[in-house]
Amino acid sequence: MTVKGIHHVSSITKEILDNHDFYTNILGLRLVKKTVNQDDTGMYHLFYADYKGTPGTDITFFEIFNAPKFQPGTNSISRTIFRVPSMEALEFFRNRFDEKGVYHEGFTERFGHMSMIFEDHEKQRMALMVDTEYDDSEPNSTDEIPKEYAITSIGAVEITVQYLKAALQLLELLGGETAGDLTDESTEAEVKVGRDSVHVVEQRNSQLEKEGYGSVHHFSLRVADEDHLQEMLLKLQEEKWPNSGIVDRHYFKAVYIQAPGGITIELSTDGPGFTVDEPLDSLGETLSLSPKIEDQRDFIETYLNPLN
Repeated sequence: MTVKGIHHVSSITKEILDNHDFYTNILGLRLVKKTVNQDDTGMYHLFYADYKGTPGTDITFFEIFNAPKFQPGTNSISRTIFRVPSMEALEFFRNRFDEKGVYHEGFTERFGHMSMIFEDHEKQRMALMVDTEYDDSEPNSTDEIPKEYAITSIGAVEITVQYLKAALQLLELLGGETAGDLTDESTEAEVKVGRDSVHVVEQRNSQLEKEGYGSVHHFSLRVADEDHLQEMLLKLQEEKWPNSGIVDRHYFKAVYIQAPGGITIELSTDGPGFTVDEPLDSLGETLSLSPKIEDQRDFIETYLNPLN
């Protein structure tokens, strides 16, 4: 039993209005779910994705208004890498970032894909990569971003760790396949998970990343359904990997794993998906709450700033 690819990436912001503007207006993603952190209902949890909220396309943000600025270091999820469908799309976003004042670097080839590093207003570390073969989503177009240039999905995440082999051990247990041949001197590797990748970079220093706004809290890998999730859970338990057990997140079910270096990796089911409580054509337009916290709606809405 193996994972199917990346499910989502969850990060931290302290400025939810600026965050909403950047990911919908600058990047052109669709807000497909406006909800709250189920473990701390005083904060927004926003999901940005393709038009349909397809698993593997969404980056999510927890709003922590008093979060400190993150301090970069090792043992971290150090970059989220989105797919675009062509070099023309990459050129389009380079010009767009120039016009909008978004920090970016030049084009570079990374693990076989032409890529461009960029950051949001909180220095969230991201990149765009060209993948002309991916066609499993419905990209969200806007008045300024035509569909043929739009972001299609998340293609990879990068993690930075002190010990390469320990990270590879867990990813391979979950069904990832390490590409190429490694030697004792290797300091980076690409682990294929379905059509996606986890880039693992070894950085053996004592400067550990300190979480805050601008950092990634966790990333999630996809499994088909709860039966597959249960099989993966049994595999983790047999190998004695610390985990949460199965947690119902309403839109999917999940298992959270404590990976080497304290990195959190989640396993998430593809369903039931974001249309479980909203129709497709109005995803993200109203505040959605899971049944277990619906009775707190009046209290929750009192403390949330309107996004529009």
